[in-house]
Amino acid sequence: MKIIFILGTKAQFIKTIPMINYAIEKKLEVTLFDLKQHPEKSTKLINKINGKYSYINYVNNSKDLGTYFQLLRWSCLLLIKVLFRAEKEIRDNLCIVHGDTLSTLLGALLIKRNRGRLVLLEAGLGFPGMFKHFPESFVRYYVAKMSDFLIANGNEQINQLKEWNVKGKILEISRNTIYDSLGLVNLKKNSNKNKVIVSIHRTENINNKENMKLLVKNLIKISNKKNLIWYLHIPTKNKLIQYNLIEDLLNNNIIFDDLIPYEEFLNEIYNSEFVITDGDGVVEECYILGIPTLVWRYEHLDSNHLFEGKSSLYLSEFDEEKCNYFFENYANFKCFEDVKSDSPSVEALNKLIS
Repeated sequence: MKIIFILGTKAQFIKTIPMINYAIEKKLEVTLFDLKQHPEKSTKLINKINGKYSYINYVNNSKDLGTYFQLLRWSCLLLIKVLFRAEKEIRDNLCIVHGDTLSTLLGALLIKRNRGRLVLLEAGLGFPGMFKHFPESFVRYYVAKMSDFLIANGNEQINQLKEWNVKGKILEISRNTIYDSLGLVNLKKNSNKNKVIVSIHRTENINNKENMKLLVKNLIKISNKKNLIWYLHIPTKNKLIQYNLIEDLLNNNIIFDDLIPYEEFLNEIYNSEFVITDGDGVVEECYILGIPTLVWRYEHLDSNHLFEGKSSLYLSEFDEEKCNYFFENYANFKCFEDVKSDSPSVEALNKLIS
């Protein structure tokens, strides 16, 4: 049996490599189409794939895409290739895409164009409106509507898919595959103190000057007590420059750094006092690791269940008083989830191939 993974972003590789490894272990014929949206980061992650598989470098791109122009150019070139070049091995085979990125959408179009059987992993994420969280919401909806199989975890995701009246078969798994991804990381405690990690990249944040100004104001407020390290995505850095906020941060000893490999970044989080982020993946990782986290969003549609009961997560809602409360009480948010031994990647693949 052949199974095809069509991936492009760092997060997609992180969340699917455990499933790829399990498919290889089960002696399935595995093919990986690399759409190269984040080639610099994904190349290091690909090294965690164990065993024999076929690799197809679908696009010639060696740099992570960070500007809107780069993304537009890459999308257009990829779309032209999808429309005018047939990929016969896709036909009738199970083809997996993940999440809600441009790679997800273009991968789905590639599969449907070549009459493959489209599988969407992490289907049914929150839907605040077609253009409120654009393009994520747009991709979530239309790829779900195109899919033959939809892998979801939790009632919220399943109910969202039913509300959309999807035609494909919904396959429920117990939890997100990020649990398996963390299992590939060697975490080590060190003696560093007062370190705070910042990671911000969502479009609705970086395109909102007031949100970014408020974030910078709060970072400066705690910069005399904490060692802040901000791992900058390229679009975030460009927006900070555009909003004239870079100098304020540098003048308050806030350290900027480029994105680092996944395992290094997880260890940075693991050894931090707390984290400030808006990324879904980072939020889930901090929740599992029990790291106090100020979630820089107004709502948490994608992960309501992570905020229920005792949780290390706290939603800022872009409210100054809420931020102050977190900074004063973050130690009370430290907690550790009871990690189960079952593998969601194994669950997903077994249900899919049965």
